Amino acid sequence: MDDPGSGRSHTRTIFGLGTEAGLNPRASVFQCVAEGLRLALFLRPNLGFAIAVESSWSTLVAVMFLGIAPRFIVDLLRIGPQAKLSPSGLPGALFTVPVLILGSWALASLAGRQEKTLTLIIALASLMIPIGCIRLAIDFAVPINFERLDAKSMGAFLAWSIPGWWFTIASMVTSIRLLGVPKRRRLAAVFLAWLLISLPLAIDRDRSLWSAPDAPDDPPSASNLEQQYAVSTEEVFYLQPRLLDRELAGLKRGRRGVIDLYFVGVAGYSRQDVFMKEVRSVADLFESRFDTRGHSLILINNPATVRTLPIATATSIEMALKRVAQVMDPDEDILFLFITSHGSRDHQAWFDFWPMKLDPLDPARLKRMLDQAGIRRRVVVVSACYSGTFVDTLRDERTLVISASAADKNSFGCSNDADFTYFGKAYFDEALRRTYSFSEAFEIARPVIAERERKAKFSGSDPKMFVGGEIKAVLERFVEARKAAARREPVKTAVPDGTTASRQP
Repeated sequence: MDDPGSGRSHTRTIFGLGTEAGLNPRASVFQCVAEGLRLALFLRPNLGFAIAVESSWSTLVAVMFLGIAPRFIVDLLRIGPQAKLSPSGLPGALFTVPVLILGSWALASLAGRQEKTLTLIIALASLMIPIGCIRLAIDFAVPINFERLDAKSMGAFLAWSIPGWWFTIASMVTSIRLLGVPKRRRLAAVFLAWLLISLPLAIDRDRSLWSAPDAPDDPPSASNLEQQYAVSTEEVFYLQPRLLDRELAGLKRGRRGVIDLYFVGVAGYSRQDVFMKEVRSVADLFESRFDTRGHSLILINNPATVRTLPIATATSIEMALKRVAQVMDPDEDILFLFITSHGSRDHQAWFDFWPMKLDPLDPARLKRMLDQAGIRRRVVVVSACYSGTFVDTLRDERTLVISASAADKNSFGCSNDADFTYFGKAYFDEALRRTYSFSEAFEIARPVIAERERKAKFSGSDPKMFVGGEIKAVLERFVEARKAAARREPVKTAVPDGTTASRQP
């Protein structure tokens, strides 16, 4: 027998595969969790820890399940009771299994202890449990904004990276100690552990096993497949540039001495009619209430409009912003950009018109578009899940920016039957009919949205807003101008013969 003080004696007794231990699978799993915590603290493997050969594979399955369970539970709590199981996240969640198998086999072969491959897999899977829980706690407590590089976001990024480095170092130490790797091969073991285990596990992938009910996963059904293919016909292909040119050319120049509002509405997702309906309704509201006729343009992804309106893409938005910048008075006029669509966990607004493949729009790209166009006075409203990052990225003194949800929250109300999303209904169709102030409308709409979500038993979307000091002063003058214009507008009154007459108030 080897010297009890040597590394090789450890590998005979730690995670031992002999039947003499007599441990049942449940006891083995509990000991795995405890051993994983020891390994995470860089303690030497417990000499008394053993797993009976009959239960070792069962234990591995149980430990892997425990590694997935925390994320499964946290994602469910984050999305709320309306969450649905997302099979597309399963490959990402189970990605660790082949990675640990390959890496453990390579390390065991390097040490000349291939019989300990399963032992090492279980040890590393146990190590992932406490470190994975800490990673989830950081994800939940410290939202990361990769689009805005400031001290706060860099601090969050450093906090987010700690568990990865922790597991990398702890897995290297565990592998060397558990396999008794000779000193001359330890550098090679460190390299293999990094290359085959740590590096693959650091790759960003979808590991969420839950998704919001609004999240689109499937292609169109057979019943509307022909309609969805409308965008890919030759007629529409050649028609689209002409439609966009027509809409851009139709924008009128701003009036001197008047604060004109330019409205650009974008419906990004083609498979649900609510976005098309919402943008059209808001455009009509702005024409009647904010005098945007001749200063309004809408981009819509929907089979019903492919022959009458330009489709919504990041490129068409950029062209629209450049045209608005050409016709507006930069020292006087204001842009109101409204984007409604689905949003992704990596904080992008989706542009979808199946079977076309359209680029999503991230906050940094939208900021570049606005800055490069030279539009200095702007109001931006993004109605989508996880859209709070747009507020963080676009905030500056010249911008009022609103999102329908926080960076880590869903927004709700997307369906073919609805005319508005929850946010759109409360903000545009209700609050903005009571006030001309875009910021005041947000404060009116926010509790209304929360109440509707509460009644529907949805988790709160937590809409966000930022108002820059420069745009605030401009919008106050705009509100006073709209109030004055409303006082001057004729009021229609009934006369005895059933017709109407107009009078000045």
